[in-house]
Amino acid sequence: MKLSGRDAGLQYRGMEDERNIPGAETSASQTREPRPRELWDWPLSQRTRWLAQSYSIVPRKRLSQHFLINDQAAERLADAVKELQPAGVVEIGGGLGALTVPLVRRVHDVIVYEIDVSLCKALAHVLSPVSRRAHVVCADFLQCDPRDQGAADGWCVVGNLPYQVTTPILEKIFTRPPRWAAALLMVQREFAQRMMASPGSKTYGSLSVFAQYYCSEITQIMELSPGSFWPAPEVHSVAVLLRLRRHPPKKVKHPEAFFQVVHGAFQHRRKTLLRALAESAPLGADIERLRKAIETAGLDPKQRPETLGLDEFAAVANALATLSE
Repeated sequence: MKLSGRDAGLQYRGMEDERNIPGAETSASQTREPRPRELWDWPLSQRTRWLAQSYSIVPRKRLSQHFLINDQAAERLADAVKELQPAGVVEIGGGLGALTVPLVRRVHDVIVYEIDVSLCKALAHVLSPVSRRAHVVCADFLQCDPRDQGAADGWCVVGNLPYQVTTPILEKIFTRPPRWAAALLMVQREFAQRMMASPGSKTYGSLSVFAQYYCSEITQIMELSPGSFWPAPEVHSVAVLLRLRRHPPKKVKHPEAFFQVVHGAFQHRRKTLLRALAESAPLGADIERLRKAIETAGLDPKQRPETLGLDEFAAVANALATLSE
């Protein structure tokens, strides 16, 4: 898109000067409109500024838009994806292509979901040199089936996830097709800590068990400070690599009962395991049955829910299901 003389100097709301995007100074040699492929080699902060101005983009607070502007982080994350050797990658929320560009340099097939129409146009421009293997889908990932665009079992999914939709996106990744090999996600640090938490820790809860049920491995790749994004968020972010299980854990014989037990236990985490389950519908109908199930699992009814690991929750759920037969 060619900027007129008037528009070229226009400062958009939220971008009063170049300091709003650190390191975004423009050299005299880059005053002409660059070709899409040339943009790939620009410093990320500078490319972000140029695209934002060219496409009149102002980050939307409602969509929790914070664009990655840390070159080293983008390259490191793309390298982590490459090491997985995926057949293809789906990116959730391509933004202005901070992660998309290094991904298409390393992976042949990339599908990018972006809900913001103005960002879709900018992404399509940046990716035009590789449009045959990098597709921009201007839609909500939560409302789409990636298989319709060619994604298949064994692909990887990546993204910088807004906090308010992190949980539903995780649920979709874990429970809906295709069967992803892995997910590399940027999430708020507090959310990542809860996913990776071990029994007995303050951050351990139902999310921890939920993630560990579906993932064989959860690894922190790196932490990103607020300055790694534009505009800077108020919290730190963490990039986590989730390796998804091909099959559910063997010790969970009754998944529905398992999730009922986990959910019920952490609804009242300050109570004992027996009391927490007794006060949780639909588990609390028969307290003696609950007591027997807990004891059959080799546990003390007075234990706190946060001391139980995945195997212990599975044992309680299996015992409950057996007693109900």
